[in-house]
Amino acid sequence: MNSDMNVIQIVPAISNESSGPSYSVPGLCNGLTKAGCEVSLHILDDIPSQLKQASYKVHNYPRREIGIRNLGRSPEMFDGLMDDARTADIIHNNSLWMMPNVYPAWVVKRLRRRDLNPRLKLVMAPRGTLAAWSLEKGKWKKKVFGALLQYPALRMTDMFHATSEKECEEIRALGYRQPVAIVPIGMDLPDVDVFNAEAQRRRESEERRRRVVFFGRLHKVKGVDRLLLAWEKVAKDGWELVIAGPDNGMLGELKGIVVTRKLPRVSFEGEINGHAKYEFLANADIYVLPSDTENFGVTVAEALVSGTPVIASQGTPWQGLEREKCGRWVPIGVEPLAAALEMLMAMSDEERAAMGARGREWIRRDFSWKGIGAKMKAAYEWLLGQGEKPMWVMV
Repeated sequence: MNSDMNVIQIVPAISNESSGPSYSVPGLCNGLTKAGCEVSLHILDDIPSQLKQASYKVHNYPRREIGIRNLGRSPEMFDGLMDDARTADIIHNNSLWMMPNVYPAWVVKRLRRRDLNPRLKLVMAPRGTLAAWSLEKGKWKKKVFGALLQYPALRMTDMFHATSEKECEEIRALGYRQPVAIVPIGMDLPDVDVFNAEAQRRRESEERRRRVVFFGRLHKVKGVDRLLLAWEKVAKDGWELVIAGPDNGMLGELKGIVVTRKLPRVSFEGEINGHAKYEFLANADIYVLPSDTENFGVTVAEALVSGTPVIASQGTPWQGLEREKCGRWVPIGVEPLAAALEMLMAMSDEERAAMGARGREWIRRDFSWKGIGAKMKAAYEWLLGQGEKPMWVMV
């Protein structure tokens, strides 16, 4: 086993918001560091507070936007990557459709052509950006940018990183035949036992109202409007629906549905961050993610580690909910969602608690960042010719 592997991670930017790549890319960096890799992370803009004490190197660069905005043009980043990659084994890009997602391929091509680092391998992680829904968003810009810059970079890729089987299928559907390492997003595994204990005491209260929750961005793709229509069919005394998350253009429409259809016991909580989100999820009886599409859906893992059973749509890659007996994985639509809600709401508190306990054990077993880092490192080693092919690498 190689304990001195040098890995570069790239993502356009890391915000202080603890979700999406801003959560998962630093998590992967930590996991790789624990697995014995030397890791450096390259980003645009300022270094956010959560990375100030990182256990790996963080390099940040200014944007030099000209013409079309929001492409993340930064000659300084390209130069920084060129310098760092001379001694690297792996350069691992995260996301697509910005210049920082093209620079890694340019760096690999130049270093190989000049014979400065011929062993360097390029790994590309689309992180949901090759889903059909994502490709439709700003499709004309992506057609031009893709033809000129992004698609040539993808063709140079030595191995893709998919966070789910669903994302692997999306990569294959576009004709890419390179190896794909299916390595999911990990979890920080916070100590939620205190929240679970408080939630259990609340559940034992005869007067308390049982709770169905959604937690995430209020965006059209999340399907929260379908959840409201399903709630209309199943709402009953003693239960409430709580919707929490930042508004991404849907809050007004969702509140309008509640008013016009006179939906009972629906409330909106706004954005919840940090440990407060685990307290919120632990105090729920059912968590629902009815999305049209998700390349992973980290809120499902957050709900499960909080001990709450989950209903997720088949637009998410969480078919394991059925296998692990900790929730339901249902077709996209109001009727299947309502049927699943009705089933879980009809269960006893003890039955739902048992489902939640199985989900918590599943996440702790298979989704710790230390284990995810070890999986990713094993995929790198195989790519570099240093080990056997792991079972999670598809060829």
